[in-house]
Amino acid sequence: MVFKSEQIARALSRKLLGRRHDRIMMDYYTEKLPRLKFPKTPAEWQARTEGIRRGLLEKVYLKGHQKGILEAPPVVQWRGVIETGKGYRIRKLRYEGYPGMWVPALLYEPTNLKGKVPAVLNPNGHHRGGKAMDYKQARCINLARRGILALNTEFVGMGELQGSAFHMQQAHIDLCGVAGVGVMYLAMKRGLDVLLAHKNTDPERVAMTGLSGGGWQTAVLSAIDERIRAVMPISGHSPIWHRATKRWQDHGDLEQTPVDLCTVTDYDTMTAMFAPRPSLLAFSVDDSIFRPEFMRPALYNPARKVYKLLGVEDRIGFYANTDPGTHNYERDLREQFYGFLKKAWNLDIPVEDIPCADEIRSEWELSVGLPPDNPTLLSIASRLSDRLPRKRSSLKTRAQDRKRLTEVLRLPGAYEVEARAVGRPARVGEVKVRHHVLSVGRWNVPVTEFQGKGSGEPALLMCDGGRAGLTGAVQDALSAGKRAFAVDLFASGEQIIATGAYHYLFMECVASAGDRPLGIRTAQMLALLKWVRSYCKKDSADVTALGLSMGVSALCAAALQPGGIGTMRLNNVPDTLRRLMDWSVDYTRDPVVFCFGLLEQFDVQDLVVLSDPVEIVQDGRGPMR
Repeated sequence: MVFKSEQIARALSRKLLGRRHDRIMMDYYTEKLPRLKFPKTPAEWQARTEGIRRGLLEKVYLKGHQKGILEAPPVVQWRGVIETGKGYRIRKLRYEGYPGMWVPALLYEPTNLKGKVPAVLNPNGHHRGGKAMDYKQARCINLARRGILALNTEFVGMGELQGSAFHMQQAHIDLCGVAGVGVMYLAMKRGLDVLLAHKNTDPERVAMTGLSGGGWQTAVLSAIDERIRAVMPISGHSPIWHRATKRWQDHGDLEQTPVDLCTVTDYDTMTAMFAPRPSLLAFSVDDSIFRPEFMRPALYNPARKVYKLLGVEDRIGFYANTDPGTHNYERDLREQFYGFLKKAWNLDIPVEDIPCADEIRSEWELSVGLPPDNPTLLSIASRLSDRLPRKRSSLKTRAQDRKRLTEVLRLPGAYEVEARAVGRPARVGEVKVRHHVLSVGRWNVPVTEFQGKGSGEPALLMCDGGRAGLTGAVQDALSAGKRAFAVDLFASGEQIIATGAYHYLFMECVASAGDRPLGIRTAQMLALLKWVRSYCKKDSADVTALGLSMGVSALCAAALQPGGIGTMRLNNVPDTLRRLMDWSVDYTRDPVVFCFGLLEQFDVQDLVVLSDPVEIVQDGRGPMR
């Protein structure tokens, strides 16, 4: 059979979905994302927010973590003092933010402390210098020189914690059935515990502020933990629904869009949950993310209505920084913060920034020091995975095991399939080429069919890189006398929902809304297999799945419904999902495979067992069953 590779590639490169496909699917998910629902009475708001706080802890931030972890008292080690002679000292400390993980911090403590004084928790943003960033030192120095305690905590992945610089490795923890974002939540919550434990901290005058990732920490912890009495997040948070409709630039790292967040609430509601405490939302006019013209209607205006209902409309403010107007926490914004505290607590303090350039210290001077084996996000995931899955699958328990797998994948109900032809069939040599678009539930799936002489046994072909990467697989199938169907399944090829340069952002949105990308892809695959068998009038179809996440998806499909699948050919499925930790597999490249709790319940071996009697073949490997 004569059919050159360039002819196959040309057929596979044809675009079958319209330009509006991405927008249609984004709009569908936008409909699933919650918006702030305005209460009718203060009592209704109080009852609702109490439920939201419980839900955020149980279903999002502490999901899968050991019981009692939130209430455990902070373990602190004091590591020395820097006497500045400027009216304050810097006390070095580290505290156990997550079991086994020490978080470095600096306490800027006014000298001659007497009685109870205000205190400020100062988390970091995404800046490599961490707690030593000059703008952050300047803020803490200014607070201490005003008689205010200032705790400067390191952010996971920054400063001395750069071993976890790649925040997307939270997904490896998610894979183990434990909320990766919980490591960050517990680290910031423990910082608040440490600050409140200081003998001079006035618990009624505790504030929190930070830039960027520090702004995100401020928004999240302040929404949940009412011990924070005044709130000023800067350029660090925005609603997920807003990103899905207008501003994918505001994406943040994985902690910004954690799994199942939007099954509980979104950031517009969390911002309103600052009420009735004093708050000031600040953004910068020339920032590339979190711009004030977008954040005012998305965050401030809705929250202000709740403040008004509670009779404290004057306690929430909005500020747009113009000097320098970039993503910053420089002098102008620091002075806004001092003025905010002065007004909130009727303090007798100046609002002008005290020059302190000669007091800024180097990272090495401010180094606290960590144990050599201080855990990282990836090592936490590796440790968690050691004893997983919790239960092994077997043919005796396959009915229950398939039910568990359905639950882990949050598998959608069986998709109905409607097919339509795109263009007319083309013949190249002895092979007929047809293009189809299948409506699979709400999803549109592009399919290119290659048929040689005779009917041929059908083969469904898929690849992490989409149909464009299937040229060789199509040639092999045709050479074997197969009728080949090359498809773009969810999150591959034309089914990648483009969000600028960050294709994985839509996957974050899907998981945040409570669905699982792996479950959607698996359901699509099962629907296509049923359609192919019906279309070709055959009892079974072979499967070729190329790539890591496509191979795992194919195994999930075979484990759930092995009947009707002939031979399954894979090329890059590891012996265990723990290799995702060993190989530091990048979430941004393979987001689908990081299904929350998959490894907690199933490993590759379990999926292979459940796929019996499907013959599974992988190049360079012996029998998989």
